Amino acid sequence: MALSSRHYTWNVVITVLLVTAMPAVTVLLALIASRTETMGAKTLITSVGAIVTATIAIISIVRLIRLIRYPVNQTELMARAVVNKDFMLHIPKTDDLLLGRASQDMNRILDTYRKDQNELETRKNYYDRILRVMTHELRNTVTPIVSLTDWMVSNPDAQSEEERQEAIGIINTQAHNVCNFLESYRQLTVLEKPDMADIPATTLFRNIQTLIKAEKGAGRVRFETAGDVVLHVDSGLLSLALINIIRNAIQATEGVEDGQVTVLASMPGGKPLITVTNNGPEIPQAIIEQIFMPFYSTKKKQSGSGIGLALSRQIMQLHEGTLTCSSHYPFTTFTFQFK
Repeated sequence: MALSSRHYTWNVVITVLLVTAMPAVTVLLALIASRTETMGAKTLITSVGAIVTATIAIISIVRLIRLIRYPVNQTELMARAVVNKDFMLHIPKTDDLLLGRASQDMNRILDTYRKDQNELETRKNYYDRILRVMTHELRNTVTPIVSLTDWMVSNPDAQSEEERQEAIGIINTQAHNVCNFLESYRQLTVLEKPDMADIPATTLFRNIQTLIKAEKGAGRVRFETAGDVVLHVDSGLLSLALINIIRNAIQATEGVEDGQVTVLASMPGGKPLITVTNNGPEIPQAIIEQIFMPFYSTKKKQSGSGIGLALSRQIMQLHEGTLTCSSHYPFTTFTFQFK
């Protein structure tokens, strides 16, 4: 059927012409037979003509049915792939006039389906991990509250005023920790649709440089652009994502001799790209993806909300872009890839 797919249109046209020409061939043979003088010759011409005409007609009709079934079979194949979640199926490309556009459309549907399925699976894994983290963090925070309140309820007369005040203080601290934790999680779920506009990378970098210039270690950050890079982004959200990464890079280069953070905007292949590179400690390959998990931290003394990287990646997803990390001594690079 490969030949049929390459020359499908011509096969259909020729087969249809053969089928429609059969009545004319029959009439022509009848005229020839009528002009034949001998009865035997007439009978022979008529018989042979009928057999040949019928044979060609049957072959042509069968072939025409097969040709009509070909795109139907391709559609059924695509539908089965969707039902069976077959991510490997690809409809063969063809330059044929009729099938070319159809095969492109079917492959586009399959590609969109694969992308949607992968995104759903990624989101499921992402939220499963968030749920596990939330359960762990909330249990650790609430357990001391339960223990203290159980003790206070069970031994109301055995507590001094000082012990009571200390217990209340611990409960208050733990309650605030729960609130702070839930507020951090809320930030991941309330991001609005980006308000997209064109902004030169130089302008974006100048704004970010102004925002972070008072922070400790900001002097280690260099902003560079390779050519005229214009970004179609929500500048507020992207600034938030970049500042999160830059702050982490500044912290990573603390105490590093000649510590540097380089923020570079470029246009490889005509697509905007921003990289944030630092020469701090290497991030182990085993946890490269885990660092984008909400509330995950590689710091010995965790500070902040622990959602900076997760929030930055979600902002890039809202821009239909990606945020990835590669770490090989002596450099760690976070890459913002835009469409």
